[in-house]
Amino acid sequence: MAKQLCTPNQLKHELELKKYLKPYTCDGCKEIGFGPRYRCEKCDFDLHKACMFPQDSPVFHEFFTRSAFKFSKTPPRACHDECKRICDACTKPINGFMYHCEKDDLDLHPCCRNLNRNYQIEDVVFNLYKEVQGKCMWCKKRTIKRHGQSNGWSYISECGEYHVHVACVTEMALEEWYKNGGDWMNANNANQDQQLTLQKVNLKAIKARGRGNGGKGNKYWRILKVFIKTIVSIVLGDPTTVLASLFVELIA
Repeated sequence: MAKQLCTPNQLKHELELKKYLKPYTCDGCKEIGFGPRYRCEKCDFDLHKACMFPQDSPVFHEFFTRSAFKFSKTPPRACHDECKRICDACTKPINGFMYHCEKDDLDLHPCCRNLNRNYQIEDVVFNLYKEVQGKCMWCKKRTIKRHGQSNGWSYISECGEYHVHVACVTEMALEEWYKNGGDWMNANNANQDQQLTLQKVNLKAIKARGRGNGGKGNKYWRILKVFIKTIVSIVLGDPTTVLASLFVELIA
């Protein structure tokens, strides 16, 4: 397998793509990751794909069409010791690799920058919003206060039934991974419906939609499950694994 060279912090690491299922901490952005990663076994050094292959030229996001982001290995110096850089998507601290817009003072984790403005799964469209629209299906709250910031981005279905904070997806994935013995990302699991059980989500409302209408409740639950897995995987640095299984999930 071909190996890649990377020189974070002037230290050369010969990184090779490894396909592990367990979580790890990316040594670039310092955020949690799942699944495949670029790794130096000798140094116990790991990078998300987004951190391994950053875009050097200014990049943009659909939310900030006039804001040019530049990749940086270190956050800009804070104005004082208690001031921390916060990702404008997930509201978590910026501790390593990042994309920064100096003009508008905006910051994004490399993986968060990959979040799309909308996703469509069958006939259900999920749109990305900056402002709170309703209670998150995971934390059951409208507002999350973190590091002086509230909420960050949320995905909401056009029907208004489904709402999840981007800030909640890491906690969601970690809790489900440990609860299921580290097996929820395994596509060969005999019971694929248990890969991401999302027990905190109130399924009664979803199932109720299927009563008397040909069982559509199961369809909406299936679509929601695929959507959540997609967002979790993008934020945690492994978009290909879940996106590749999208059609399998929809057919199942």
